[in-house]
Amino acid sequence: MTLTSSTPSTQAPVHPAALFLLPFVVYVLHTLEELQGFAAWATRHFGPETTDMFAAYHIPLMLLVLLCSWRATHAGRHGGWVVMATAFQWQFGVNALFHLTSWVILGEYAPGAVTAAVVSIPATAYYLAWIRREGRATGREIALAIGIGTIIAALAIGFLFL
Repeated sequence: MTLTSSTPSTQAPVHPAALFLLPFVVYVLHTLEELQGFAAWATRHFGPETTDMFAAYHIPLMLLVLLCSWRATHAGRHGGWVVMATAFQWQFGVNALFHLTSWVILGEYAPGAVTAAVVSIPATAYYLAWIRREGRATGREIALAIGIGTIIAALAIGFLFL
């Protein structure tokens, strides 16, 4: 008895451009981890924050990341949407380093550190390798995205001190 079927698979292959949605998926997973304790942790170590404030600024940011990621899937190769999706993915990698560094320096678990280590950093490495290997962005576009993503990360971290 064989376990294989001669019937063709009915599952559609994943479109390669769907990897542009990776920044959105990473953001959602990371935010879900942060949601329970990040506001209290940030208040202890940086500046006042509430879970309501956290949600209030993360919801529109998630929608912005989704828009950039979605538009990049349709942009194909190169262009502003690809640069912005890449900038957001880079930002999540930098944000991951912030979480892990904070955990070590402060000696207290930084909510978001688990997804930072097991999702954000590997996803960023994979995404950047994929975008370069597949020619989805030029070296100049990747450099621009890294610059923009670094600025976004600096603003996000700086926001904690307000």
